[in-house]
Amino acid sequence: MQVHMVSPEFSITPSLREYLEQRLQTAFGPVRGRIGDIVVRLRDLNGPRGGRDMQCQVSVKMPGKPEVVIREVQENMYNAIDRAVKRAAYRVGRIVSRGHQAIRQAARPAATLTARAEADVSANTPG
Repeated sequence: MQVHMVSPEFSITPSLREYLEQRLQTAFGPVRGRIGDIVVRLRDLNGPRGGRDMQCQVSVKMPGKPEVVIREVQENMYNAIDRAVKRAAYRVGRIVSRGHQAIRQAARPAATLTARAEADVSANTPG
């Protein structure tokens, strides 16, 4: 899992960088092996005018899966990071679990057919 942070409008402070890295590790830890790249873009939409204008965009790329892109705008960057990372992790988790369900469902009919065949053989065997 490669993490890239982009912030063209302001510099990312060490504490903000550490906070973001910790949130990403916690949120994406369970699916780390399935993720290629995570790109986080931080922006101050209104600049010095203030207001609810801090945007965090999280883009997650997974091999063979659609890219997940989440944008969140909040009053401060920490809240924007929290919400965007949480939403992105939820979405990635859903995509990964759908892949697991497809694998399980593909394997299930063969097991069911085998069990039915064994039951038919037992029923037809004199005992």
